[in-house]
Amino acid sequence: MKDYKKVERYIFDFFSARFDDFDMFFRATSQNRRMGIYNLKYGTRLMDLLISIHGNVEEELYFEHLIPHKFVTPDSLFEYLSNFKKYLNDNQKLIDANFANESTPYEIVKIQSIKTDLVSMIDYAKSIYDYENSIVPYQELRFKLISGNIPDFIKILNSILASVSYAITKAREGYFHSNVHLILKLLGFEIVSEDMTSKGRIDAVIRFTDIIYIIEFKFGFKEDLSNVALKQIKDNKYADKFLIEHKKVVGIGVSFSSETKNINAFLTEELN
Repeated sequence: MKDYKKVERYIFDFFSARFDDFDMFFRATSQNRRMGIYNLKYGTRLMDLLISIHGNVEEELYFEHLIPHKFVTPDSLFEYLSNFKKYLNDNQKLIDANFANESTPYEIVKIQSIKTDLVSMIDYAKSIYDYENSIVPYQELRFKLISGNIPDFIKILNSILASVSYAITKAREGYFHSNVHLILKLLGFEIVSEDMTSKGRIDAVIRFTDIIYIIEFKFGFKEDLSNVALKQIKDNKYADKFLIEHKKVVGIGVSFSSETKNINAFLTEELN
């Protein structure tokens, strides 16, 4: 089963178990215009939040098949989910304003529960697509990149490269570049090598639902060339190609050493 099919199944099952209860609460709350939610602090805005949540779920998400029926690609689904999560978190302040320990109104407790469940659902759906059901090295490497832990990603990658026999290791940049590409590709990463731009070719691009990594490799004897690699990414404006996707773009300059036959340094920088 394709990863996005697992995401569709999870989202559909999530709402199948909850929508009737949520729908009943929504209708009862919206009909009680003199009492209930409208007497709370920011009552009208809280009701607008509830209406928006109900509309998003009923009109966009509670379907057995989401791709391509509601969303053209998995990326468009996850962009929608990320925006929905941001909207929910941005409105947390309306809920917080009405918390009063044991005296917190029922409506607030219920809305908080709905919001928390939705955010958790979105996070877990992304985890299914990004790194669940994969072999352990892939799962570990992918999780490090998703969580932005580039030092540990490099550390694990170095460990894998170190397992290559010294006798067959060639002291050329292209060899190390192709090794990295092959390792990551076989482990299941969505990686593109020699990606063309108007200013040159990017050594490697790794894509996730909401982040893109641009990687440039430089090869030397034992000197640290990571700054040269990162500078090339920035000087050639490689990130410009991806800005239209509205994802976080991160550059990684990687330095290989012919002396150690491994990565000897790296630098990273968010490019947008």
